[in-house]
Amino acid sequence: MPGKTALKTLTALLLAALLPGGISSFGTPEGRSQEKTKVIIDTDIGEDIDDILVTAFALNSPELDVLAITTVDGNVDARSRIARKVAMLYGKPEMPIAAGYVRSMPLADITYTGFSGGVRYGEVAPDEQGLPPVSPLRADALIAELANQHPGEVTVVTIGSMSNIGHFLVRYPDAAKKLKQIVTNGGSFTTQRQQIGWNLRYDPVAAVVTARSEVPWVLLSESTAHFCGLRQKDVDRLKNAGLPTTTLLAEAIHWWKTNKTDATRLPHVSDLDVFAYLLGGWVETVRGNVSIEIGPQGSLPRFRVEEDPSGRIVLGGDIPKEKAAILREILMERLLAPPWLEGPLDRPDVHTTDGAKARLRPDGCDAQFHARRRAQRWQ
Repeated sequence: MPGKTALKTLTALLLAALLPGGISSFGTPEGRSQEKTKVIIDTDIGEDIDDILVTAFALNSPELDVLAITTVDGNVDARSRIARKVAMLYGKPEMPIAAGYVRSMPLADITYTGFSGGVRYGEVAPDEQGLPPVSPLRADALIAELANQHPGEVTVVTIGSMSNIGHFLVRYPDAAKKLKQIVTNGGSFTTQRQQIGWNLRYDPVAAVVTARSEVPWVLLSESTAHFCGLRQKDVDRLKNAGLPTTTLLAEAIHWWKTNKTDATRLPHVSDLDVFAYLLGGWVETVRGNVSIEIGPQGSLPRFRVEEDPSGRIVLGGDIPKEKAAILREILMERLLAPPWLEGPLDRPDVHTTDGAKARLRPDGCDAQFHARRRAQRWQ
């Protein structure tokens, strides 16, 4: 098909331009980094559909070492069930999943007893049956523990309300100094019209705490991954793939469309921007400053972003449409692939994402998919 040919050609040109030594550098020790990025995902999974899609993407990306998932805002227990089911199906039942803060700062927190609590596809994990246990630690305590265990190595990506990270910065200042960075999807600032984003708006106090902390902060616009949204044929591929992981994602999309009255026609992946940034080569950045002014209760906080070469905060721009099309294909390939499991596996032949049949390698992925993964690495 001409479309596929054009996409492959564009992929090759971009890889040749972005990689030292061109495409041939893949498959050589010099052409790819062996070190994984250690990540904690702080999410309001269960609210909008992009959280579960990009969490699955992260868990199935060999460049990322997801240490833990923390849930935030409203029904954090229901959110943790969804996160635990995702982790379990991706072969990581031992991964710590911690519930976080129900309400935004500075309100005293509560135990959520309501029905929904912002969860729109809780039907995929309605109870504890068959799930690994939730972490005994609260979200901020778990982040602190992992920061202390891996000083200077841990990135926290925030794709929900900033409450967990705000409490962490206030309650665990010594551990906060050991974080590598915080990467946030929030705000609209890539056009002349600037507006605070939902993830900052849910807890502007925590956003201010983050902006004023000494931890390096990367702020990405909500429109960064605007052109990466799923198409109908992508949704159909998930429905028809037949893996436990893809069945879960397809069910989540169904319930999200059913329960969320303002759901978009097709799934968006706004939160993909944080992982695109971590993978390198996708998001162009500049340094700058962020100002957030909190007014009376109920009013929209004032939000202003300014470029400044000496600024402390890293600001990310939008991914161009042509480049986003490639990122979407990589997203879909990883969502459709069998879980990326490290260590020996004794599994029968499986279908790769393009329908070709290949024998799984001892390291847990088929050789063809492994080769494509190497060819998709941008650093």
